[in-house]
Amino acid sequence: MSSKKVKTGKKSTSKAVAAAKPAPVEEETVSGISGATDYSLEQTKKALMALLKHMEKVAAEGEVAADEGDDALSGKKRKLNLLSDDPSDPAQSDKKAIYLVVSTKKFLSDRLVMKPKRITVPHPIYNSDTTSICLLTKDPQRLYKDIFLPSDIGDDDPVISGSLARIIGVSKLRSKFKTFEARRQLRDGYDLFLADDRIVAMLPPLLGKTFIGVKKMPIPIRFLGPTGKKNEETQKAVKQQLSKKKRAEISPEEEIEQEKKNISVKRVKAEFERTLKSAIVVLPAGALTTVKIGFSTFTAEQLAENVDAVVEELAKSVIKGGWDGIRSLHVKSTDSISLPIFLTKSLE
Repeated sequence: MSSKKVKTGKKSTSKAVAAAKPAPVEEETVSGISGATDYSLEQTKKALMALLKHMEKVAAEGEVAADEGDDALSGKKRKLNLLSDDPSDPAQSDKKAIYLVVSTKKFLSDRLVMKPKRITVPHPIYNSDTTSICLLTKDPQRLYKDIFLPSDIGDDDPVISGSLARIIGVSKLRSKFKTFEARRQLRDGYDLFLADDRIVAMLPPLLGKTFIGVKKMPIPIRFLGPTGKKNEETQKAVKQQLSKKKRAEISPEEEIEQEKKNISVKRVKAEFERTLKSAIVVLPAGALTTVKIGFSTFTAEQLAENVDAVVEELAKSVIKGGWDGIRSLHVKSTDSISLPIFLTKSLE
């Protein structure tokens, strides 16, 4: 009798333990990111609110210190904020960039990817009124100036004429910007660099570490629409079948006319618009990358929504293993500490 009672006791205990076990939790989707069970948009907002508040406090303390400076220094010109988005513009001198720092469990790429990736964000980081763009093209440079500069496309165009500041052909890039100082001045003179996707492979040796080191390599854009691309391929095939003598007889004027017909201004305008509405991601041969997601003039909610869009796209199309491949996410300004918004529970 006693042995039966003991068995009954074991059964009842095992039933109680089974009843106490929590039911399996199904994987949730947070902010549209599949598998992001520990990532919270609200937590991201809180971190960004704290960061913006800290930046406001630092800026206010800096202004007080400047106002209460020694009389000997009061007559001197106030120093520009070289960490701001536009240090030369007093109105923008306190506008600082906000970054998302993404750390992954595996390398993002086996080698440094020279073509930056564009990720569309809900709150554009750049706009055509204040962003200066330098466009790198094939030769002859004059052809593209005639096509894209404001005098030809009309001053009423809000995208190309408002943001395109300069066009440089490959030959001029090779001859005029040989030295480090010349390249540095070119790099610092414009907010963004775009390039015809047909010349992107030629650019790394022409721009060098001056551009590569600060992740400011030109973003490739397509000049040709579907019809123009097909026409160009046909023209190349025909040209290859010609003898050297016949090829030499083709005048530069003829080639320019062919290129004019192939280029789609509508396509280039669409590429400009997409770039201005995107966060730019450079994929290093490593497990860490930094992405600009806005400025200190944005609200915490706007910045958080941009973070959400960038993380979702990276997890979906770039990071090995998707969301499970992310080690950590932080937000920071140019000169602040990094605030964590996500830390993985497993390093495997």
